[in-house]
Amino acid sequence: MAVRLCSANYPLYAVTLLDDSHILVAGGGGAARTGVENAMEIFELQGEGKNCVATSIHKHSTDPRAVMSLAARSDGKGHLVAAGMDGKCQLFRITKSNVASDEGEQDADKENEANLRKRKGSTGPKAEKSLEGTEHTSSDYKVESLACVDTDFHKEEPFQKVVRFSRDGDIIATGGADGHVRVWKIPKLEKKLDIKAHLDEIDDLDISPSGNKIVSVSRDHHAYVWKVESGKREAELHWDKKVPDKSYRIKAVRFGTSQEKKSTVQLYTMHIPARRERKPLPCYLTKWDAMKFVPEKTRSTGTDVLSSLAVSDDGVFLGVGTNSGDTMIYVSWSLQKVHRVSEAHGIFVTGLSFLKNNAVTAELTKGAETALVSVSADHHVNLTPLRPRFMISVWFAVIGFLVLIVVIMVYLGQQGLM
Repeated sequence: MAVRLCSANYPLYAVTLLDDSHILVAGGGGAARTGVENAMEIFELQGEGKNCVATSIHKHSTDPRAVMSLAARSDGKGHLVAAGMDGKCQLFRITKSNVASDEGEQDADKENEANLRKRKGSTGPKAEKSLEGTEHTSSDYKVESLACVDTDFHKEEPFQKVVRFSRDGDIIATGGADGHVRVWKIPKLEKKLDIKAHLDEIDDLDISPSGNKIVSVSRDHHAYVWKVESGKREAELHWDKKVPDKSYRIKAVRFGTSQEKKSTVQLYTMHIPARRERKPLPCYLTKWDAMKFVPEKTRSTGTDVLSSLAVSDDGVFLGVGTNSGDTMIYVSWSLQKVHRVSEAHGIFVTGLSFLKNNAVTAELTKGAETALVSVSADHHVNLTPLRPRFMISVWFAVIGFLVLIVVIMVYLGQQGLM
């Protein structure tokens, strides 16, 4: 069962973790004047009884555009946030701020009090619109725009679909409708690379933990590995030779590392049918050798079309979302499914992010082994916790033992031995 953390009053398309107990979500109605706002919003996670809830503590307007892709990284001063809006990428810095005018402090206090009264889903009063290059502050947070650049140049509809930070935070990589992979230097978003990577739009990309490789996947049915320094293609991902050509495409790609062995790097991909068939085809997860870029293990996830992919910070778990709104958790090394919540959302899952696997998360989730945050265009933010599997096994053993005792007692009674 998924836990409803909160809801927004606009459709949600992206989510990222800021720290142990704060998440950033984003979305909106876009440029169309439908009355639906466009915003990024910070929620604080808190334990409430047996559940975890999220309270809105700051909202930043992104009008007139909705944020469709999102990435964040701590830079020592706060959090750098890269937000994709139409064909642009805007870089923000979010910092804790206690500096505000008396009037501003009073307004912020009123907003926070209102949010606390509506813990389970309020988003507070409508945020004041802010233009590019301006700051939006509350008593808790300040959002500062650092730079904004065009990142996609599709002739008809420019659209940045994905943005990713390198682990060291020195660069971001973007991809979108025009098929180009572009690399930008932080913090001014100076262009470092422009690679004509694909013949169709890019669905996803990721930067290797070392920062020297980028993997991009596209609707042109190709997945390539690129060298960050030169922009040259290093390899192509070839999946299953038994599968007919162009019957599947890679929808999402993520690198993962182990906290115990940082040198152990894996690559994970999510495969969906390239077209709808009368008899639905299964989707797949694949684990790759991230040095040789050859597949090591593939597992079917069923016929529900996959929509989102995430990897936990310790590299142990994969999070998967589907078009039907399901959320699933897999063990990364074996690709074994350990938890599934059917229809966690009312519509397709648009974004996923694991909470950090540490003591804070364990306290918030009452001992969950891991916890997956999901967002959707249904406006909801949900949490899928994975309860410790050994506890479940112990309970089954206890129940089995009790049943065995009852059976033995009934048998002895029937034999007149009791």
